[in-house]
Amino acid sequence: MNVTFLDERDGLFIVMVEGKVKTIVSDSYSQLKYKTYNGNRIFYDFGDGFKIQETYDDRIFNCYLNDVVINIRDGNRIAEFVLDNNKSGYERFIKEHYIEQHRTELLDKVIATFDDRVVKVKDGYVVDDMFKVDNKGTSYFATGMGTLDDTWKFLCTVAQGNIRKMSIDSAVGLLELDTTCMTILAKIGFFCNPNVHDSIFMNQLPQKIQKLLVDQDKVNGGI
Repeated sequence: MNVTFLDERDGLFIVMVEGKVKTIVSDSYSQLKYKTYNGNRIFYDFGDGFKIQETYDDRIFNCYLNDVVINIRDGNRIAEFVLDNNKSGYERFIKEHYIEQHRTELLDKVIATFDDRVVKVKDGYVVDDMFKVDNKGTSYFATGMGTLDDTWKFLCTVAQGNIRKMSIDSAVGLLELDTTCMTILAKIGFFCNPNVHDSIFMNQLPQKIQKLLVDQDKVNGGI
């Protein structure tokens, strides 16, 4: 592509592309695209299998961490990493997107340790057919437990105690699970061993569930 950089004014780049004058927003992406790559697709290799390749659509990139490819649409952020040759920042950014795109897959590895008490459903995880934590970390209780009614009602719960950081092996290496993942795991853990002396929690529940939890607590040696 034949691009000539003409001027910069009022937050815009003025360039000539194939003989035609164009104005383009003057952000990091445009700086990289038109000043460094002369309007052509952006390719950059950070080394060690970390590289980016712009697609045929502006500002959309295929980002590589070794053999893993993630499609990223934040062209400005990618351009910033390239302009600064910021390999470590690029790695963190891509891993954050990997967690976002593969959260269910990563959580399933941990959830498997709860055996059959926790069941994966389309929008989250169901614990003992009584409680559900959705994929955003919001919790619910079953209004028709033991019946054909599968309605879920919002349950106000707060993840108990300090949520410790957890790392898990993945296709892009060791990943530290994000806050959403840790909130989901903490709430599932709580529902597997609920505190029946927590009045705020218990008073939200139907009597049938309250009684079942109290009886189960006695069986488990609760006070």
